[in-house]
Amino acid sequence: MARWVVAVGAAVALAVVPGCAETSEPVPSSAVVSTAPALNPQQERNRRIHERLLELGCTTNSCIQTYFACMDGYLTGEACEFYRQHPPEQ
Repeated sequence: MARWVVAVGAAVALAVVPGCAETSEPVPSSAVVSTAPALNPQQERNRRIHERLLELGCTTNSCIQTYFACMDGYLTGEACEFYRQHPPEQ
């Protein structure tokens, strides 16, 4: 019985593999659907701030996290100097 199940499973797997082959037909751009959910206003604001930070040269993960920690009040002092020099736009 176990051999029969293995044999059937192998036959099904081999039958499916050719169907997974890449086709030479291009996929029309209208067929691509975004599954990303819409951002809420706070997420949108954070995305804009993040993009601005990248433009200002704050490109490392630690710089970005420090900026948001200072903005949210979790961090103060000298570490927040960049935040004080570049406050978020209202």
